[in-house]
Amino acid sequence: MNAERDSMPTGRGLAGKFLIAMPGLQDGQFEKTVLFVCTHNKEGALGLVINQPHIADMSEVLTPLGLEWGRPERPIVYQGGPVAPDRGFMLYEADLHYPGHVRICEHVYLGTNPEILRYLVQSRDHGRFLFALGYSGWASGQLETELRDNVWLVGGLDRTLLFDLPVDARWDAAIRLLGIDPLHLIDPGRGLIN
Repeated sequence: MNAERDSMPTGRGLAGKFLIAMPGLQDGQFEKTVLFVCTHNKEGALGLVINQPHIADMSEVLTPLGLEWGRPERPIVYQGGPVAPDRGFMLYEADLHYPGHVRICEHVYLGTNPEILRYLVQSRDHGRFLFALGYSGWASGQLETELRDNVWLVGGLDRTLLFDLPVDARWDAAIRLLGIDPLHLIDPGRGLIN
């Protein structure tokens, strides 16, 4: 058995955790990103980027459904990732019973059904949510390889970070939640981050 592989979490893997891009990650799509892992198992992983606004406006998503934004949160559409860029994903706190509703961890659910979006947009009393177009995906073993290569830091769930913090503050805040000052991280190509 591979000792490195045995040290990886089993069962739900990293579902319900954050992946925080290390400074050396120069991929334009994922540089300084924070992803929320929705599924992680032997087949691979799926996550949503939670700190990159999409060019689409929420009204472009809601108008075809005959809806208008009436919630107190800012109506941000997130760029969830490069896979299936026209498919909508919602992360939310309400335990709903709709098709396409999956529990990720305590108080956080994933949905893809437009009826879930309709319900959440029209209801102010069922917790916070975010909407993303597209997702980030990893084939079997790919995420584990990236973790061994120090592409990502792994952080525990913080729902304030997930739902409330300003988008441009999330990467820094996610690293600080690990007890790390982002200014002390080293980018192998450039040295200390300034």
